[in-house]
Amino acid sequence: MRVPTGTRTFPVALVMAVCALLLNSGAALAAAGSREGCKNQWLFNGVWRVKIADVQPWIHDGTQQGWQVTEVWRNGTSQELTPADSAFVGQVLDLQNGSINAQESTTGALSMSVSMNGFPPAGEYTYTQIFIPTKSKPDWSDTPKGLDITFNGSLLAQWKQPQFTTSQYNFHFNLGCVASGAVANAEGGSNQLAAKSGCIGEWMSNGIWKMRVDSLGTNPPTLTKPSDQFGWLVTQTWVNISGRGVLPGFLFDQGQKYIPTNVTDEFMATQGGKSASSANAVGGFKLGRKPGYDWKPGESWTFPQLFVWGNFDPTDKPIRLLVTFNDKQQNALPNVPHYHGTPNFRIDLTCTK
Repeated sequence: MRVPTGTRTFPVALVMAVCALLLNSGAALAAAGSREGCKNQWLFNGVWRVKIADVQPWIHDGTQQGWQVTEVWRNGTSQELTPADSAFVGQVLDLQNGSINAQESTTGALSMSVSMNGFPPAGEYTYTQIFIPTKSKPDWSDTPKGLDITFNGSLLAQWKQPQFTTSQYNFHFNLGCVASGAVANAEGGSNQLAAKSGCIGEWMSNGIWKMRVDSLGTNPPTLTKPSDQFGWLVTQTWVNISGRGVLPGFLFDQGQKYIPTNVTDEFMATQGGKSASSANAVGGFKLGRKPGYDWKPGESWTFPQLFVWGNFDPTDKPIRLLVTFNDKQQNALPNVPHYHGTPNFRIDLTCTK
C-alpha cells in the first residue's frame, strides 16, 4: 500500500460545494450579518483576518477596463487552512450605482488564487482582485464605495474545520474611509508557529528527519526573459535518521515495516507578504513521491520542490521556508519514533551557511 504525505487534498464534495456557491451566491447570503470596517482595517471572524490595502482603476492596454482591489488575508487559526475550507463564497464590489461580482467578471477565476491558497498558521497572503464590469460601456465615474467578502456559515457548521466565532462572519469594507491608529491594528488570530531556525545549506533535525535547503532557483531553471518565470524551485535533501523504515505520510506500509512520520507540508513566504503551500503546485509536496516511496534507515533523497501561486510576480522574492510536522499525531502512536521538542523548521532563504 502506498500512501501520500500529509499534503493537503480537497475532498470532492467540498470542492463541488464551494464551486456551486461561487456560481450561486446571491441576496440570501449577502443578507447575513457582516463585520464592518474601513480600508486599512483588519476584520476578523475567528478564522480569517482580512484588510483592504488599496483600490485603484485597472488599466489594461492603456485604457481602464475595471477596478483592482489589493487585499491582505491572514490565517487566524493554529492549523493549515484555505478559505475554501471555510466555505468561502466570493466577493462583490459595490459601486455608487450597482455592483460587480468577482465570479461574474471575466477574471473571476482570480478569486481562486486566495480561495485555494494553503495558509500556514498565522500565514499571510497579499493579492490583487480584479473586477471587470459586464456592461459593454461602463461608466467609470461610477466609483467603488464598498467591498463584500462572504462565507457560508451554515455550510461550514457541517464540516470538521475551524468554525467562525461570531455570527458576523462576512466582511463589509467601506471604501470611503481609511482606518488609522489603534483601529488599524490586527485583531485576533494565532501566533507564529514555533520552529527551529536555519539558513540555506544548514542541516535541520528533529530526531526522525534531517533536511536542508541546498539552493533556491527559478522555475523553469533557465529563463530567456523574466516573464518566462512561473514559480520558484527549492532544491532540498532529506535523510531518514529515525533508525526505522519510514514513510513521510500518516499510514503504515508492508505491515509494520515502514511506519508513518506525519510530515504535513512546506510553505514559502515572500517579501511582499505572500505565503503559499507546496499543495499549490501540481503534485503537491514532492517528498511523498520519492522513487520506491519507502525510506530505509539512513536513506536520503534530493529533489526540487515547486512553489507557485495566483498572480505570480517574479520580483516578489522568497524570504522563508516553513516545514511542518504533526508531532501531536505522531507522538500519540505507540512503538514508533517520536518527535522531541519543536519539530518544525523555519529556513531563512536570504542567508547561507
